[in-house]
Amino acid sequence: MASSEIIAIGSELLLGETQDTNTAHILKKLREIGIDIYRTQIIGDNVQRIANAICESLSRVDVVITTGGLGPTIDDATREAVAAAFDTELNYSEELWQDILRFFNDREREPSENNKRQAYLPMSATPIHNAIGTAPAFYIEKDDKILIALPGVPIEMKYLVDDFVIEILREKFQSEETIAVRTLHTFGLGESVVDEAVSDFETWANPTLGLSAKEGITDLRMTAKGMSRIDALVKLDDLEHKIRSRLGKHIYGVDAETLPEVVNRVVRENNVLVTVHEYGTKGQIASHLGIDILKPSSTVNEAAFPDEKKFAEPALAPVDQIVLYVWVNCVEESLCKVQLTCATSKTSKQLTRFFNPNLFSEEYYVFIALETLRMAVLDEV
Repeated sequence: MASSEIIAIGSELLLGETQDTNTAHILKKLREIGIDIYRTQIIGDNVQRIANAICESLSRVDVVITTGGLGPTIDDATREAVAAAFDTELNYSEELWQDILRFFNDREREPSENNKRQAYLPMSATPIHNAIGTAPAFYIEKDDKILIALPGVPIEMKYLVDDFVIEILREKFQSEETIAVRTLHTFGLGESVVDEAVSDFETWANPTLGLSAKEGITDLRMTAKGMSRIDALVKLDDLEHKIRSRLGKHIYGVDAETLPEVVNRVVRENNVLVTVHEYGTKGQIASHLGIDILKPSSTVNEAAFPDEKKFAEPALAPVDQIVLYVWVNCVEESLCKVQLTCATSKTSKQLTRFFNPNLFSEEYYVFIALETLRMAVLDEV
């Protein structure tokens, strides 16, 4: 399996003025054609540092992709850096210059003199025509390795990767191997609890398992390499089955599924009506639920102190109904208290949680309520 590294170039990226979205797109595309990713990095607009990074990456991997630094200005240093890394000179191409002129003429614009810089490429480079911008991309092959230089403008980068770069790499590294990724989502268990349940799987070499946590959600990211896509997916299916046997219904979704989407689907599929009484939440919980599953009696009450009996001694709900009481009360500047009662026809459960509003968004208590609702529906059926 071929290996790769990505170098994002631009001082604006290092200064935090611009976010590097290019790398994520390239990573996903490389994974689809079975090219392994060793490392990504960001380098400022400095010829020598870029050249050093390219040389170091080429010493480790088969494919190096750079983004950025192909514009017309003095600080666009990628062309010079690539030439230095490959110990060659820049060469002017009249054909590239005519392409650039056509680009401007088609848009009834005049090029600046510095646009001519973009017609220079390293001597051994093969240009990749950029139909939607003035910066030609290019690639250089040497010793069975390849460097591909792409513009930093995201729309241009995506066009060139999707329409040209992937095919270039497929031809050079012909293989049916692929990498497949799947992510399982849990809420409320805590990363340490999830880790304890599945830690033995985290030592596997293929497929691999990694955890990440944010605001109560713990994701389990599974990655499998296979001789074909089907082979990789079979590996993922096997690992997912084993994980589900341990975490069960605590897994609420897969990949792009969100907790609100899943809760709405589960409630509808089981023909349950939900009544929500929420205090101090600005109606956030009810707003995440579909009108068709909410009873008209659902209310938003901004009273600071609701009827404590509804929390302490809630009545059971009618069959096929769930009543949810949620009270969020900030007891001090850095501490909020969430009190929640969920009543079904079989049981009622109380839950109290504390969170720091300076560290957690409103989604935290919304997700506490939604996950409680989801679990109540599953327990009811």
